[in-house]
Amino acid sequence: SFLAKSGLPDRSKPFTVLGIESSCDDTGAAVLRSDGVILGEALASQSEIHEEFGGVVPGLAKNAHEEKIDSVINEALANAGLSSVDDVDAIGVTVGPGLEICLRVGCNKARELAMKYKKPFVGIHHLEAHILMARLPFDETAGFTTGGSDNIHESKRSIEFPFLALLVSGGHCQLMKCL
Repeated sequence: SFLAKSGLPDRSKPFTVLGIESSCDDTGAAVLRSDGVILGEALASQSEIHEEFGGVVPGLAKNAHEEKIDSVINEALANAGLSSVDDVDAIGVTVGPGLEICLRVGCNKARELAMKYKKPFVGIHHLEAHILMARLPFDETAGFTTGGSDNIHESKRSIEFPFLALLVSGGHCQLMKCL
């Protein structure tokens, strides 16, 4: 049996990850299964907070993340049918790029939960995650990325490697060949 020295879950069987995102102006969390199926997610938008300024105000964004992060995580877990962080196998969090004071909120919360529940902590590159979203299972009849379902297998990826990606995220606009 495979045992990752990093402490990550056994990849030969399905596992779940709590993902936390706080890189800019929205606080997000999701529970994903290792085959890419989103089991539950939640988002706290900050658009109303920043609208009057015509852009993101980092200090206000940080404060809003701190205010909402616990409820967003709890909502994502509940939407996944889980009662606690103890029910996931690992915790992933956006570590960059992004606004440092905002990233710190998510990283600190992920670290706190990983230590409390003795879960592996996985740092996620924000831009790589955007690109790899294209590989989540896709329901051809519905025309969108699926939620949790045992009927979706990792072989049902919407895009196979290699592929070309146009990444437009904040100040990061790139055309990339993904191998």
